[in-house]
Amino acid sequence: MLSAFATSTLFLVSYLTYHYQVGSVPFEGRGWVRSLYFSVLIPHTILAAAIVPLVLVTLVRALRGRFERHMRIARWTLPLWLYVSVTGVAVYGMLYWL
Repeated sequence: MLSAFATSTLFLVSYLTYHYQVGSVPFEGRGWVRSLYFSVLIPHTILAAAIVPLVLVTLVRALRGRFERHMRIARWTLPLWLYVSVTGVAVYGMLYWL
C-alpha cells in the first residue's frame, strides 16, 4: 500500500505539473461518445479530489497502528481509489485515442 501511495503521489504531482504548463485539453469527440466521456469524467474528477484526504487519513491511521479505525475508512477508500484509477485511464484513452 505504501508503494501504491508513492506511485499515486508521483502521478498526481506529474499530472498537476503537466496541466499547469499545458492547460486544459478539450475533448474533440461528438455525439454519444461525448456524453459517455463526460459521464465518466465528472464523477472521476469529483472522486479524485475527494480521494486525497481519504487516502491520507487511511494511511495515517494504519501507520499509527489504529487498525480498527483504519479498516472502517479503508472499506471506502480502496474501492473509490480503484474507481478513480480505472476511470483515469479510461478518460485518458477517450481524450487522446478517440
